[in-house]
Amino acid sequence: MLKEKISVSVGGSMTLAECGIMELLESSTQIRYLDRYHCEDPDLIFHQALSCDLYLTSSNAVTMDGKLVNVDGNGNRVAAMIYGPKKVVVIAGVNKLVRDEQQALQRIQTLAAPANCVRLNKENPCIRIGYCVDCQQPGRICSAAVTLHRSHVPGRIHVILVNEALGY
Repeated sequence: MLKEKISVSVGGSMTLAECGIMELLESSTQIRYLDRYHCEDPDLIFHQALSCDLYLTSSNAVTMDGKLVNVDGNGNRVAAMIYGPKKVVVIAGVNKLVRDEQQALQRIQTLAAPANCVRLNKENPCIRIGYCVDCQQPGRICSAAVTLHRSHVPGRIHVILVNEALGY
C-alpha cells in the first residue's frame, strides 16, 4: 500500500515506532509524508491527514470479534480511522487482543492511558495511582472513546496483527 507519490500520515503510536515504520516514512523520498512530529503546526497536519491517501495507526485494543476500541486525546486519530483517508492500516501487537469491549476499556484504563500519560509528560492522576479515574485535568488524554464495528466503505480499513507485543 506504500506506493510512490501517495500522501501518508500517522496517528500517535508507539507500535509504529517499534515496528520501524516511522523511520521508513521519514527516510522515504517516494511518498509525501505528512509528518506531525517534525513540523511547526501539528494541528495543520492533523487536518491534512484527514484527506491523505494512506493513514497508518494502531489501536488501543482489538476485540476477538474484530472491533477496534480506542480512546484519544485530540480526536485526530479516531477521526481519521472513522472518516477521511482513503485507506487506513491498523497495526497491532497480540498484546492488544482482548475478549470484548469491556476488557478493551479495562486495558485502556489500566495500561494504555497511564503509559501514554507518562510518555507525553502529562500530570494526570493515573500516573500516580496506575489507572484512569476519568479525571478532568487540562492535560487529559482520554477525551474521545470510539469503538469501530466496521467500515462503511468495504476494504478501507486493514488490520494487521503482529505476533509479538507492540506498544501499549
